[in-house]
Amino acid sequence: MDKEIIPSISLINGKPVVVKNERYEPYMVNGEELDLWDILGQLKGYDKVHLLDIDGIEFNKPQTDAIRKVSSRREVWADVGARDPEGVTDSFIAGANRTIISTKTIRSKKSIMGSVELSDQLILSIDYKEGVISPSKNIRNMGVNGIAEFALDQGVDKIIFSSLSNERFEERNIRSLPHGDFDLFVGGATLNRAKYIKHENLKGFILSLREAIKYQRS
Repeated sequence: MDKEIIPSISLINGKPVVVKNERYEPYMVNGEELDLWDILGQLKGYDKVHLLDIDGIEFNKPQTDAIRKVSSRREVWADVGARDPEGVTDSFIAGANRTIISTKTIRSKKSIMGSVELSDQLILSIDYKEGVISPSKNIRNMGVNGIAEFALDQGVDKIIFSSLSNERFEERNIRSLPHGDFDLFVGGATLNRAKYIKHENLKGFILSLREAIKYQRS
């Protein structure tokens, strides 16, 4: 594959987890629970990781210690569930190289504008499941293309389209994204599906731990 691959690590209370039967469970290999250092050891071929902070996203309690630990060994793209510029600041102070502002927690365009004013190292994640996921009706109604164009106009230079659907991957939404001077990454696709995804700005894929490890071994 000629695209960049970035493994995604989901964390609860500093421990790697995976979704199984719509529940978070510890990441297990051969019946043994792996900790964060074990995971980083399995990802030796990657110099960059995507951290999904479940505590930050669901409870607004970012795991700054975990970000600090990982950033000592890898470049970190952190989604701490930032709801405003203050949350973005906390992520950078903890050591994130890039902070992700995602539609699933951002409540207004004003929050995006304020976050961009703080740093040019932001990434917009458009979270999608039968529509844009957001606590804000206004953000949801903007649609994939609308929210992407707004963020690009503010100066964002990287966008992640993250499909959270358990069923069919919504490729048509990727095709609806604007074109221009930015890098597009896609999350939620399997390796088998990724090779069929096309967009002129497509730079790479955010893969689950299992998919990233499988790719590394291929």
